[in-house]
Amino acid sequence: MRIAIIHVGAPAGGMNPATRAAVAYCLARGHTPIAIYNGFPGLCRHHADTPLGSVREVKWLESDSWVNEGGSEIGTNRGLPSEDMPKTAECFELYKFDALFVIGGFEAFTAVSQLRKAREQYPAFRIPLVVLPATISNNVPGTEYSLGSDTCLNTLVMFCDVIRQSASSSRRRVFVIETQGGRSGYIATMAGLAVGAFAVYIPEEGIDIKTLARDIEYLRHHFATDRGASHAGKIILRNERASGTYTTQVIADMIKEEARGRFESRAAVPGHFQQGGKPSPMDRVRALRMALKCIQHIETFSGRSGEAIAADPMSSVVIGIKGGEVVFGPMGPDVDGRAGLEETDTDWVHRRPKNDFWMGLKELVDTLSGRPGEDHGGVIRMAEEEGWGAYDDPCHFTE
Repeated sequence: MRIAIIHVGAPAGGMNPATRAAVAYCLARGHTPIAIYNGFPGLCRHHADTPLGSVREVKWLESDSWVNEGGSEIGTNRGLPSEDMPKTAECFELYKFDALFVIGGFEAFTAVSQLRKAREQYPAFRIPLVVLPATISNNVPGTEYSLGSDTCLNTLVMFCDVIRQSASSSRRRVFVIETQGGRSGYIATMAGLAVGAFAVYIPEEGIDIKTLARDIEYLRHHFATDRGASHAGKIILRNERASGTYTTQVIADMIKEEARGRFESRAAVPGHFQQGGKPSPMDRVRALRMALKCIQHIETFSGRSGEAIAADPMSSVVIGIKGGEVVFGPMGPDVDGRAGLEETDTDWVHRRPKNDFWMGLKELVDTLSGRPGEDHGGVIRMAEEEGWGAYDDPCHFTE
């Protein structure tokens, strides 16, 4: 089989190890691994470039060193096949692809969805289409884990630990740190748990003035009653898409203004540093394990006609980890008409799964920090009601 491998979306740790594993397995099994460089735009615009086009067979010695490399050696971007579907189909026919292995984030999921829906018009897409989730945002439907999210968390936690050290040394200092993750608060929430953040602002909940006022009041009370006894600084994590109005710098400035000189506030933006360098051991091992299963799944369609492949709901799938199991989820409806991941699990507007398995951990961040919050009726829960006693001291602020 001629198996095409393409990266779609932003770079993520684990993309290269997964590609290397797929290439090695393909060569060992007698298949031809073909790398598509620079995503779908690279396929359509540069496949015929000389002396080196964007569609190339991958040799073992070329990919062997990718096992511990971060980023994407074959290049990745957010371009989708819908930008030029006829040209994409033409290239598929020209290079006689027998299968497509897509590694990437929500854009990879979207790309395979588009190709699946275009099968009726373009027979070239009647081949196995498999998505291996790889994104720091961990926002691909059908899985609880995406390659790159562990590498990102390790890098972000290291960054926050250094910031906390500065905050603790200066004592009366609050740092507002901006995290990536798109419209998914997974990275911010998990990092918040790992670093003991005071608060985490995520797109799923948003930010309003009432929340900020309550948090600032708590911080003022904390520093007023602390009297230098605690060495711990405060960390607030804010997802980059949590609010278009209350940016990281705006929140830091608001806290600083309301502090009235009692404590300081700073903003810190690690930016693309969060994508990490070398992939973590977890990402490397899972990249290997899942890439092999993807190619093995593709092999089950060997020798079948395009019509038979298109009629099989398992011909367009997402490999995922749910609980302790590796599973394949069909993107489209099954033979009985039951909806697939595109309908049941996907929030297309916000580019994330409908059911976020990690949302229950968000409340745990607030509980562990003693941060006041609201119950489901909108009633403010004070810290003494939660057993933390942060508001036992009746003293309030005097200017």
